[in-house]
Amino acid sequence: MQHDSKTGNGVDPTPRPRQRPPRPERATRERPINVSTERLWAISLRYLQRFSASVEMLRRVLDRRLRPALLAEMIAPEEAAQRRETVLQRAAALGYLDDARFTEGRVAALLRQGKSPRVITETLRGKGIAPAAVGAVLAATAADAEEDIALTAARTFARRRRLGPYRVRPTDDPRQPEKDLASLLRAGHSLAVARQIVTASDPLDD
Repeated sequence: MQHDSKTGNGVDPTPRPRQRPPRPERATRERPINVSTERLWAISLRYLQRFSASVEMLRRVLDRRLRPALLAEMIAPEEAAQRRETVLQRAAALGYLDDARFTEGRVAALLRQGKSPRVITETLRGKGIAPAAVGAVLAATAADAEEDIALTAARTFARRRRLGPYRVRPTDDPRQPEKDLASLLRAGHSLAVARQIVTASDPLDD
């Protein structure tokens, strides 16, 4: 005997998934890309208020802003380059961009962190500063301090990391000097300077 799944009134009691009504299609409106010179200037000001930057760093920021407009062919490459350079020149003329000042400040900050001259040069190269310009600042810093800045930087690094003679607690690990030497080498310090730090019996402070 077959059982009728319907109720007496002919309605199937089995629940069915509710179907959502189709959503009305939204009118798609693309947001216009504003890459006017004044808009690029406003972007530059916001960036420079937050960060100390080189000319190349700000150029990269503007290039990223211009890229969508270039891909959408909303602006010719020549016009984009002209607007970008106009903004960069304006920032430099007003003193907001100064690669010499930026280099001096960044070199001093990195030396205080114990960065080696090699690491400092490569770091600033990535920010658009020529190695020759970094070398000139390093040389001037060494002359003013009347000391070997490579050794000073390594000493600062060792002090911050408690390596070699700057270790607070003595250790019986015979491999500790080798580990300290490896830490200094990984930080970009030369082998000769690293050995001078690790083999010192006392802190090499003035």
